[in-house]
Amino acid sequence: LVASMAILGGCGSNNIGYVDSVKVANSTEKGIEITKEINAKKAELDAKIAAADEASKAQVTTDAKQDFNAFTTAKNQELKQYIDQQVNELAKEKKLDVVLLKGAVVGGGVEVTDDLINKMGKASDEDIKAAENEANQQEAQQAQQGEAQQAQPAEAAQ
Repeated sequence: LVASMAILGGCGSNNIGYVDSVKVANSTEKGIEITKEINAKKAELDAKIAAADEASKAQVTTDAKQDFNAFTTAKNQELKQYIDQQVNELAKEKKLDVVLLKGAVVGGGVEVTDDLINKMGKASDEDIKAAENEANQQEAQQAQQGEAQQAQPAEAAQ
């Protein structure tokens, strides 16, 4: 039993790092660049929907949603691959056996979020603030749109 515990335990301590992926995405040049590209695509598709006539608006909206979802998926995959590459390099540099997402770590481990951000290229404070403001504005706009859509069925029922 004691011998099997040593084998299962790895005969030593594991070096575990963890990163806050949201902070990485919101604080790096690459993360902000991709967020801007996604927001630009959304604005482009929203303009396309707004320009559509009533007869084709439903189809244009459906096509735009599919296009946006495909674009967003591709851009998020691009960012994930880049982050994965940088994490692997950082793990080798820091001699970490594994790097986990921050939420997966209950205790212990070494936070390497700032190291990863510096490795990827930390965005300027102005860019980070601008990205935060844009995200807050979009959340507010989506909340307003949701409220307006909920109010329309109520008005139609009356």
